[in-house]
Amino acid sequence: MCGRLPTDFLEIPWRPTLARRRGGSQSVVRWFAILVLSASAASQQTTKDLSDASLEELSNIQVYSASKHMQSASEAPASVTVVTADEIQKYGYRNLADILRSVPGFYVTYDRDYTFVGVRGFGRLGDWNSRILVLIDGHRINNNVLGQAMIGNEFLVDVDMIERVEIVRGPSSSLYGANAFLAVINVITRTTKQVKDWELSYQTGSFGTNEGRATYGHQFRDLGVLLSGTFYDSQGQTLFFPEFNTPANNNGITSDTDYESYKHILATLTFHGFTLQGLFSTREKIVPTAYFGAVFNDPADLNIDSHQFVNLGYQHSVGKWQLDAHTGYDQARLQGPVPEAPLMPGDPVVLNTFSFRGNWWTGEVKVSRDLFEGNRLTLGSEVRDNLRQDQGELLNPPNVFSPELNRSLITAFYAQDEFAITHRFTLNAGVRYDHYSTFGGTTNPRLALIYRAAGQTTLKMLYGNAFSAPDVYQTSPNFGTFYDDNPKLQPEHIQSLEGRVEQGLGQHFQLSSGVYHNQIDDLISLVSIAADQNFQYQNDGSAQATGMDVELSGRASNGLQGKASFDYVHAYNDTAAHPTLDNSPGPMAKLNVIIPLVDQWLFAGVEGQFLGRRLTLLPGSVGSYQVFNLTLLGHTVGKHLDVAGSVFNVLDKKYFDPGRPEDPENAIQQDGRSLRIKITGRF
Repeated sequence: MCGRLPTDFLEIPWRPTLARRRGGSQSVVRWFAILVLSASAASQQTTKDLSDASLEELSNIQVYSASKHMQSASEAPASVTVVTADEIQKYGYRNLADILRSVPGFYVTYDRDYTFVGVRGFGRLGDWNSRILVLIDGHRINNNVLGQAMIGNEFLVDVDMIERVEIVRGPSSSLYGANAFLAVINVITRTTKQVKDWELSYQTGSFGTNEGRATYGHQFRDLGVLLSGTFYDSQGQTLFFPEFNTPANNNGITSDTDYESYKHILATLTFHGFTLQGLFSTREKIVPTAYFGAVFNDPADLNIDSHQFVNLGYQHSVGKWQLDAHTGYDQARLQGPVPEAPLMPGDPVVLNTFSFRGNWWTGEVKVSRDLFEGNRLTLGSEVRDNLRQDQGELLNPPNVFSPELNRSLITAFYAQDEFAITHRFTLNAGVRYDHYSTFGGTTNPRLALIYRAAGQTTLKMLYGNAFSAPDVYQTSPNFGTFYDDNPKLQPEHIQSLEGRVEQGLGQHFQLSSGVYHNQIDDLISLVSIAADQNFQYQNDGSAQATGMDVELSGRASNGLQGKASFDYVHAYNDTAAHPTLDNSPGPMAKLNVIIPLVDQWLFAGVEGQFLGRRLTLLPGSVGSYQVFNLTLLGHTVGKHLDVAGSVFNVLDKKYFDPGRPEDPENAIQQDGRSLRIKITGRF
């Protein structure tokens, strides 16, 4: 993707907030009763329409990420969800993870350090989000050591600066290469078109949480300028871990070990066809779980992450061709001090710092044109030079960084053709070849047949291949102290087949449903090595996932809108007598309703989520749960001032996420009920 993305899509009023989930024991059926009651109550309101957009226009909102050019979601060769700034604001989403929790087929696991996403039943514990590709305005942000994509509070951009999020489910390596294995998530940030001069925001809430943001945007004739800075600080919770319930470990209770803070700076300059974007993000998080053998309840156990990039893009028409090009430079850092117990009683605690340093340069050129009516050709080439992929251990003393140095080069070529066979049938075919200096080449195709039947019906048949390249951390793990090198590790591969139907139901409802089957081969797993009692990443067998999803969305003329979805997937490992994969929930259900309460200035956003039982790494499981969140949003002073109040986990239910391999806990408790007040002013 090249530079600033086009903005000729359906525009919807902006502004974010926050949302989290919590456990419960109520039935899924009761959610739909809430939806019906909400609709009945809202039908008595005499409000005006929230925007000029009809449901049909909303269902055909323009997306870029599925084909690397703007097209309606119904024409995209994939299952696509778009979450707008208006939804982000009215549902009170706090970060990208909250947004993804609301998306069909997605679920989130939080180990009280980083946040991890599962897609369609596949969310392996020990994965670093390397099987999803996350982009900011088309710029890849997965780092080049862990392949990690940040999605929680560690995400690099304030949600207030998000104009929309495009989520493309399914393999997309035919356009994007590595990491586009299960999904592509493209976060489109706001421009001077959505920011008028000054915007100030402040929020405060439970657990000693405070956040502030200042944003300035202005169009100086041909020069567009946008600058935004955010700070966040949270004291966190007091937590109980039964695994450490001894007097020597404060009876399993942590204190001052859930602290988190971050800072974001985003700058975007536009001039004619050029876009220059820079980002600075740094985060500090104390880890309460005593992972990697750390001393329990020691505030010195923390991670300091940072990521910076600068990206220059250019868009221009050359004859009948549309040229898009960009080049960028990134660097990512991690410092993770781990206090380790002394070998001899009475000796001081040993502080070892496990670190990585990644630097990489990227460049991409893409050209596209309509060869004739109903035929669009796209050609592109991409290069990624991993200048630095270091891992090491900073010992204290003697404060010496002893890195394991790595470097690699990736080159790629791709082509895609969209051909209208008839006015009802469209064939989309694409292929990409990637060559890695470490393991060689891989070719990945994608094929889609889209049929627009009479009326409001669209049928899609989708086939795709993708790969997940082994990361440096998997081939030569350095800060995993009990992991052995495996330089011969090969990529994972996935083959996916999906059928979808998208059906308009009158003027107010839209139904989308699909069935799919994913086959994953050369699965990368952490395997115990009997010879030395260590672990090693190996290509260990295969896995399959078969599932279905259905989503019903609706929008009334008085502004009431909502959506309800249900997913079910069976994911299992072929090499172990077909057991269900760990951290695979099976059933998921989600409900979102926006209710206009008083004309166009007071709204309620109601969210409900259900997640099925998930197996943990050790024998056992974490139970299913239901979570309800509520946000009240008021526009005042002619929409120059917004006041929002949110309650997350309204029912204060206790629920758990599975622990990861490095965690001593098999299940990790999540947040209880929490509150937040947020004020945003525009000047």
